[in-house]
Amino acid sequence: MKSYIHATLSSSLAWAGNIYDLLLITYVYGALEKAFNLNYFEISILFSLGLIGRVIGGMVFGKYADTMGRKPVLMIGTGGYALFQGLMVFSPTVILLFIFRLIEGVFMGAEWTAGTVIAYEQAPRSLKGFVTGIVQAGYGIGYSLTGITYLIFMANIINDWRLFLLTGALPLLLLPYIQFKVKDMREGSSKISIRYKEYMGVLLKATLGMSGMFTAYFAVFGNYTVVAEVDHLPGYVLGILMTIANIVLAISFILFGRLADRYNKKRLIYIGLIGLMIGLPFAVPVIYALINTVSMSFGVIVFAFFTGFWPLMPLLLADAVPAEVRGFLSGFAYNAGGFVGGIADIIIGLLTLMYGVTTISKWVDGFGFASILLVLISVITWPKSGAKARVIMVEQ
Repeated sequence: MKSYIHATLSSSLAWAGNIYDLLLITYVYGALEKAFNLNYFEISILFSLGLIGRVIGGMVFGKYADTMGRKPVLMIGTGGYALFQGLMVFSPTVILLFIFRLIEGVFMGAEWTAGTVIAYEQAPRSLKGFVTGIVQAGYGIGYSLTGITYLIFMANIINDWRLFLLTGALPLLLLPYIQFKVKDMREGSSKISIRYKEYMGVLLKATLGMSGMFTAYFAVFGNYTVVAEVDHLPGYVLGILMTIANIVLAISFILFGRLADRYNKKRLIYIGLIGLMIGLPFAVPVIYALINTVSMSFGVIVFAFFTGFWPLMPLLLADAVPAEVRGFLSGFAYNAGGFVGGIADIIIGLLTLMYGVTTISKWVDGFGFASILLVLISVITWPKSGAKARVIMVEQ
């Protein structure tokens, strides 16, 4: 089997486990509130610590991925987030619960930084978009697996929430496969110092776009269990809907990634943004007539499908910078976007606490549409197609 296939499979599965662990706690907010005497605002902070930790992991481990190699960082990140997910389960105090969640986020940032890049760099030039889409499809796979696990545990999840969360330690099983099957081959790497500040323009635009994507996605899916409860969506419908929607998302990632190998990436992103604007008001309705299972299911699936343009933003960045800075810049932009998404989710939690849980749909839609605008601004101001960032390197 060709090396890029092993790199793609391991990266996709590690990313699926990453997202599985990130979002698994959203199903047991009630149990966590009861067990640790928390309110919804504090729960939103707990969720967001996973995203905030990512930006630290992206910055720190991104540089290591550029120097010591992608593979060891991929293994450290995957093993780290799975381990600390397990430690969260046995947290004796709320302080340790929050600390473990933050550290878990750091290792999540490390995994993405190395995983996506190692698959991108080993893929044939004609398949780079397709491979990136497959890796990103791990996102949908991971989230859909949370829905399946929730359906399995749903009947007694209040009592079995610790066992439910412990399933997040399973990615530890990936480490032997990565160790023995994945090769670390960086394209164009060299032992030279880099002036990262020369890439600030493209980095800021990439961070802006990824911040918008994270905010839009987590405003909806980070709060959807609460939205469903407020709108009286049955628990079994929620589990099935999250499973189906994120399988659709995984397929869409692959589809958009493949289309990116043939068509203009920016135009594909515009199509995705239009789809998000159509799906959002149905998925999270503020109009009473749209609060029903059919409309909300339609909106969630449409929103999930058009989120499939997500891999195109990392592709734009990867195409615009050389291999010597790709790990750090990609990791920073992506995980800084996650940081912004985490802060936005905390704000939504605070507004919900202040004005009541029944207002959550208004805040989710408001942040959703604002974040779509951020992505639009980023793409409109992006360098023209084919304009590659200047390689600035200083000999040691």
